Amino acid sequence: MESNNHSTGNCEKEENGSSSNSTPGEHKSFAEFAKDKLDSAGRELRRRLPMAGQIGAHLMHPRRLLLHSTPTQQTDVVLIFPKGLPDSMLLWLLQKLRGSRPRLRVCVRQHASSQCSAFYITADDDVLLQTAEEIHLPKQLKPEFGGGFKEFTVRDMHCFQKGTSATELLNSQERGALVKHVLEAARAEPGDERALEPALTLRPGQSIVPACVSRGVIANMFPLHERNELESLRKKWVKTFFSPQPLDEISEYFGVKIAMYFAWLGHYTRSLTVPAVVGFVFWVWLGTASDNWKDIAHVLFSLFNVLWACVYLETWKRYSNVLAYKWGTLDERDDLLLEPRPLFQGEMSISPVTGRPEPQYAAWRRRVWRHCVSFPVMLLCLAVAGVATFALLLAQEWWENTIGYLNWMPRAVLAIIIAVEEEAYARIARWLNDKENYRLETKYENHLIVKIALFQFLNSFMSLFYIAFYLQDMDKLKEQLAVLLITRQIIGNLKESALPYLIENLRLAKICFDVFGALSPTKVQTSEQLAELFEKEKMTSSSGEPPEMLLNGTDRRDSEPVVGQKVIHQAELESQLFKYDGTFAEYLEMLTQLGHVVLFSAAFPLAALCALLNNACEIRADAFKLCHVAQRPFGERVNSIGSWQHAMEAMVAVSVLVNCALIGLSGPVHRLLPDATPAQTVLLIVALEHVVLVTVLALRIAIPEIPGWLATEMAKVEFQRREAINAAHAPLMSECPSQDDVRPSARNTPRTITPTTPKPDKVIEKKKINIGKIPEIPPFS
Repeated sequence: MESNNHSTGNCEKEENGSSSNSTPGEHKSFAEFAKDKLDSAGRELRRRLPMAGQIGAHLMHPRRLLLHSTPTQQTDVVLIFPKGLPDSMLLWLLQKLRGSRPRLRVCVRQHASSQCSAFYITADDDVLLQTAEEIHLPKQLKPEFGGGFKEFTVRDMHCFQKGTSATELLNSQERGALVKHVLEAARAEPGDERALEPALTLRPGQSIVPACVSRGVIANMFPLHERNELESLRKKWVKTFFSPQPLDEISEYFGVKIAMYFAWLGHYTRSLTVPAVVGFVFWVWLGTASDNWKDIAHVLFSLFNVLWACVYLETWKRYSNVLAYKWGTLDERDDLLLEPRPLFQGEMSISPVTGRPEPQYAAWRRRVWRHCVSFPVMLLCLAVAGVATFALLLAQEWWENTIGYLNWMPRAVLAIIIAVEEEAYARIARWLNDKENYRLETKYENHLIVKIALFQFLNSFMSLFYIAFYLQDMDKLKEQLAVLLITRQIIGNLKESALPYLIENLRLAKICFDVFGALSPTKVQTSEQLAELFEKEKMTSSSGEPPEMLLNGTDRRDSEPVVGQKVIHQAELESQLFKYDGTFAEYLEMLTQLGHVVLFSAAFPLAALCALLNNACEIRADAFKLCHVAQRPFGERVNSIGSWQHAMEAMVAVSVLVNCALIGLSGPVHRLLPDATPAQTVLLIVALEHVVLVTVLALRIAIPEIPGWLATEMAKVEFQRREAINAAHAPLMSECPSQDDVRPSARNTPRTITPTTPKPDKVIEKKKINIGKIPEIPPFS
């Protein structure tokens, strides 16, 4: 020990001596000299505090775990259970999922980092193909069969592009969505009511998995990332700031709903360049223009914003229809043919449309709850928000009159209070919407949009209306609008991306330190070594012994390999990421921003420029959140942005009234027409308002929702498809097996189907789809 100290002292002495006898300019640059000093200080710190270097390395590079984690094979969806869940619940859920029709392949594991149990779920190809036919998944036809999208059927699988097998036909996003559909199809039977008590009481016919997710019996459910595709998106989408968004790849990987949001956000951001440039020129010109020209410019700029918003919305309709046709979602199925929401509650009965058992719920009960509970609660929340806003406005006025400096602070506090109120009300609105019990997901979301968007509109713009129409102070309105807009954008970006990224890095750092200990993740085995260990583990686990159950009992196996090496699996790592909550909050934020731009931007001409700069960063921030911070969401298919389009159209209609009223109250009309009486002024404003409304209506009629070339293309594809059927290039329905032949029987008897081919002169090779007993997945595959 003394010799070690002595040697250490000699080393320090030599270092000090060498540093004192030479200067940085003699042998090395200043940067190299500083680097050496920092390295020396780091070595000294690690010598004195051995754990500090390890913790610092893990905190600085926790995402190396993502690169060095072992890929989870043969898994599409992962269910994570909370720590300490009773074994009886896990066994019951495992039995239900493995015994479902169609059957799933379920493997059970224990996560070493969190001590939570997990189900790793996938399905055989025949099950996925049957489910794709059941949900009417549209797929691209081959050109010789007419092209375009058509609802998938197993008997016509050879007519679709890449239709040789399910592996080629279905991408990873579609596989995850199909497995999720099968999971949600597992429903409780009579006698299952008390299986999950006291956590949850089931009702016969209730969907088990969504009910467990909503009540916390299942802590999380997510599909796994596909690493190669995700890395490609990171390079093309997140790391490139000025390149166009790869919308087709986003749609294929994350689903049409998320791709449609980013397409809309990109279109909205590009459209903002027009009012941003005009507003900037208007703001610069205001400093030198005369009062008369200022009033004229104020009127023209207000009307320009309204007309711009109308044109932007109509062009987006055209663009969204083009994208929906390109992604195969333009044609809508009737509402009565759609599957009900997994959380839709009701008595099980036979549907008069499909003939299958479905939950039924009386419409009058929904209307009673909506009018007797939801509407009064919404009014109460709006009243509370109004009282709070007026109290803060009075406090702001007292601050300005008494203190007189830092006048932006009360406005910033108001923006923070508004954000807190919106978060609290969003929870109340979701609870009310759940109680209204809508059958379809679209209806549920539409009514939720109405509840939250109405509150958001009044809560966000109440102070601006008060200043504009009660105080009639345009200078104060400009300051209030600028502070609210900029503060909300900063809070939104911090809450959505920066804070989750920081918290997630701390989580990953903790996992990194717990799993690897003194090792840095860069010192673990290479990918080739991990692959070799994985193959050894796979051979060990498939040696003929049944897979061991990983429950909360005494017999446990964690997710490390049998050979005892320190690795962490992909699914275990992704279970620690943030859950992506969908695009609802993003749309709501952009709707409020659009209101700031079109309602009061005449008072603050730079509002569109601020929105443009924010959205340019928002696109990459949201992309970063999806590709780096959040778990992979399940893909959804939509044909548009839904009720958000109607909400923006309502915002434009309100902006016509607000801008015309501001023109009348803020003084331009009085200064331009000093001899006009108040009655004449009111008549003039009303006439102007009607002219603008008629112009907006004319623009909507003049801009068709479906472009002419798209209508021609749709008719052309339909004609080619009919010609292909008439020419017998597609299989005849009479030659194909019935639909019952591709569905499992009640006796688990293997069935085969033979898809007909368009060339009967060749030998037909029968392609079998077995629906028999499915073997277990190896526990660590």
